[in-house]
Amino acid sequence: MTDVDTTIGTLPLDAPLRVAVGATLREVAGLMEDTRTSCVLVGANRGLVTEHDLAGALAAGLGADAPVEQVTTKAPVWATTSTTLLDAITMMVDNGIRHLLVLTAQGEPKGVLSLAVATELLLDLTTPLEMWP
Repeated sequence: MTDVDTTIGTLPLDAPLRVAVGATLREVAGLMEDTRTSCVLVGANRGLVTEHDLAGALAAGLGADAPVEQVTTKAPVWATTSTTLLDAITMMVDNGIRHLLVLTAQGEPKGVLSLAVATELLLDLTTPLEMWP
């Protein structure tokens, strides 16, 4: 059973998807749509692009063929597999982010924990409210 002290490395994280630095916004958006994921890693250096970044690119007037690296977060907030669920959620809230890159002890990406998944896990820990008679 998951609790707030569970380390995020033991959670069923999806393997991170990765695109080349030269990928276009269209290619990244298509991949995210096809795989029903909300973020991808860019290149070999752990850059991260989210659906929020793609919306920002559109709002800024970037074309679909613009390189994804124009909107890539080059140094995303990250945690290790030994970080607790509670600490991971605190990191996301404190930094105003919805995706936390999870790295192994060797610094390799293991996955991404989304705030949505973390919230679902927390809700599973709570006792349902009892109905009043």
